Amino acid sequence: MIQWFPGHMAKAKKEMEEKLRLVDIVYELLDARIPYSSKNPMINDILKNKPRLILLTKSDMADNNYTNKWQRYFTAQGLYSLMIDSISGLNIKKIISLSQDILQDKFNKEKTRGLKPRPIRGMIVGIPNVGKSTLINKLVNKKATNVGNKPGVTKAQQWVRLNKDLELLDTPGVLWPKFEDQKVGIHLAITGAIRDEILTSSDLGYYLLDFLKANYEKNIIERYNLPSALPNSEILKHIAVSRGISDKEDIEEKVADVLLNDFRSLRLGRITLDIL
Repeated sequence: MIQWFPGHMAKAKKEMEEKLRLVDIVYELLDARIPYSSKNPMINDILKNKPRLILLTKSDMADNNYTNKWQRYFTAQGLYSLMIDSISGLNIKKIISLSQDILQDKFNKEKTRGLKPRPIRGMIVGIPNVGKSTLINKLVNKKATNVGNKPGVTKAQQWVRLNKDLELLDTPGVLWPKFEDQKVGIHLAITGAIRDEILTSSDLGYYLLDFLKANYEKNIIERYNLPSALPNSEILKHIAVSRGISDKEDIEEKVADVLLNDFRSLRLGRITLDIL
């Protein structure tokens, strides 16, 4: 069992619960490569019946077939979802219009009470490194918040006025106290949501290699010019030789780093780890 609960995350959970009444809608960001593993089980308890829009981030890195399946899954659960890419801008402009559709009844009631039109007030939630700050910067079209490649850059809540239609309350990334499912922790580590030191590179590399052989064998064969159906030990040796890694070095760690870097940089192609 992997345990991981930095102090600022416990504080963020409490603040999130306190600020929920101030917002109309919650944007729950999930990594499209790991929609299950990146979904904080505490969020459902916190949000209760608050309107929600699931935004599948980094969709350009995920297997599109599985992203579509996940969207159908969320629809069956009565949840709205949208696949986005904050770098290219894919579907970013649809966020406000979809939010307006979700909140139409609420704003109609405000109108009948004589209230003036106002911006949607939204809260962004999600695990560390899921792309919250990058999304805000894309929406506002300038640098509005700190963005970093390391988990945990956003430490305190802050309101961001994007335009006349939308105001956002950003929140620090919140993980949950422990991962009952070991696979969830591994998927988070492979995608960089938790620090690599939580698990060894060789553990992650072996897991990723087994997963790729079972689900994306063509990708690793093409990437590393492999004969098909090699055992793991032979694949490791093949990659080591092709990358100039000598026997004197820690081959397992070095090759694992190659696999992880190739996965994270899309050199292995678009891959989804959470398969429906």
